[in-house]
Amino acid sequence: MLLTLAFTSLVIALVLVVASASAVHIERKRLLALADAVAADAADAVDEATYYGTGHEAGADPDGPTRLPLSDASVRAAVEDYLAAAPAPVTGEFARLRVAEPTGTPDGTTAEVTLTALARPALVPWVLVPWSDGITLRVTSNARAG
Repeated sequence: MLLTLAFTSLVIALVLVVASASAVHIERKRLLALADAVAADAADAVDEATYYGTGHEAGADPDGPTRLPLSDASVRAAVEDYLAAAPAPVTGEFARLRVAEPTGTPDGTTAEVTLTALARPALVPWVLVPWSDGITLRVTSNARAG
């Protein structure tokens, strides 16, 4: 009887840990999907001063097609605008959603977006007590301007 009780307790604890880990993983995947959408939108955020300031050669690549020039400021502004305009169900499901570094453009043609959020597992057994306040999720997504 004692062995059965101990085994049952172990199985229940294992199921709760796996369920909590799965919930955190799913929340990370949703945050990554949001970062992908934001990066795709930010890749269209042309830095107008660069584009119009130097004529049509601003984004010209001698080996390929013309690229839209991006700047850190234009990418950051596009990210902030997207998150502000997004419906509440999209951004409201994440606790402490923030734009983190590096968010900008590493090469002038790629929008890089990093988002952080706090995941709180619904089932927090005694094994996950150190993370009972939440687990910080951090995702980065890239999109090329084109």
